[in-house]
Amino acid sequence: MPLNFGGLNASAGEAPLNFFNPGQTMLPTSSGQFVTLAQPGTVNRLNPQLTLNELFTFTNLAFPDALGATLPTRHLEMPRALHYDVILDQQLNRNNVLSFAFVGTQGDHLLRFTTPNLGPASTIVPTTFEVFQDQFANPAVHGRVFPLVRPVDGLGAINQFETTAASNYKSLQVSLRGRWRRSLQYEAAYVWSSATDDVSDVFDLAGAPALPQNSSTFAGERGPANFDSRHRLTYAFMYQFGQLSRRPRLVKMILANMQVSGTGRLNTGQPFTVNSIFDVNLDGNLTDRLNSTNGLVRTGNGRQPLLLTVDPGTLLAPAGTDGSVGRNTFRAGGTVELDLAAGKRIQLVHGQAIDLRLEVFNFINRANFGIPVRFLEAPAFGQATNTITPGLRAQISLKCSF
Repeated sequence: MPLNFGGLNASAGEAPLNFFNPGQTMLPTSSGQFVTLAQPGTVNRLNPQLTLNELFTFTNLAFPDALGATLPTRHLEMPRALHYDVILDQQLNRNNVLSFAFVGTQGDHLLRFTTPNLGPASTIVPTTFEVFQDQFANPAVHGRVFPLVRPVDGLGAINQFETTAASNYKSLQVSLRGRWRRSLQYEAAYVWSSATDDVSDVFDLAGAPALPQNSSTFAGERGPANFDSRHRLTYAFMYQFGQLSRRPRLVKMILANMQVSGTGRLNTGQPFTVNSIFDVNLDGNLTDRLNSTNGLVRTGNGRQPLLLTVDPGTLLAPAGTDGSVGRNTFRAGGTVELDLAAGKRIQLVHGQAIDLRLEVFNFINRANFGIPVRFLEAPAFGQATNTITPGLRAQISLKCSF
């Protein structure tokens, strides 16, 4: 059985904060012998000479409120989704079709995690640090611990999964597809959509934590989903050159029977939440949001969507209270991906042929940045440190048929 202790044993008030080493800590067994908590020769494996009852007794004494569990709520509902759509197609002429659609999904009883007995953390403020020497060199820390006042005393954090979340998606979709003069085939689509929910996944995502800011109220959790994209434009085309009999010989030699195609995707950026690295509302979870956006400038620049112009402490709520700014209030920069390809078949004698093809991805070499550093107190707050699409790439292929 593996052990996973935080490594720091502390009590409330001004007291020694002793670093905990399972390999040196001796516990009494039912036979009266003293053995180490960790199995000799291992770092984090329980000594088989100790029973679970002896382990739990020691844990409750040395680490108050440390025992927790992950449990389902008493009554779980079956998640459900209602899909609906209305589609209207209009043929403009024999080669072109215009389509309108209203598409939506309503989700209820969706899965989420909460911490009804507060989170696992306590606020620890070290004041002094020293090292004392006995058989080993041991660090010694003094400081103050501010333990959580849990609804159920004597029990640690409870991660509860329940079916209390909901989502709503609605979109207007317009597309145009067809052919022009037998040479050009095309399709273009535009989608305006809105996806809102209380939580987008049971695990932490890049833009927001999975746990709510306050498991008792869920205030401010309803907002744009992590995958919400308000505007999205996509297109694809393929153009086939003919014989070009009336063109100059050089032009005809290069372009005759050449095929040019391309695709593109343009969409607005992903929502994200600005969180603090401190447990402001003292609930044991690091999920606290801002209380104000005064002093945060939305730049519109994908490399740095947010610019902080004030002391970050002025944007947080008073200790013990929740931030009033909602989840996923901010957005990263938009995405533009444009690709091109060209291919030509050169016919040789006796049915032999050579196929040449050139493909260029992201031919405008645009840097599409991801979600910026979103923790308020981080040195690089508001700056994107990674891109979500590769830069310009090109590949050439040659195929011989015989």
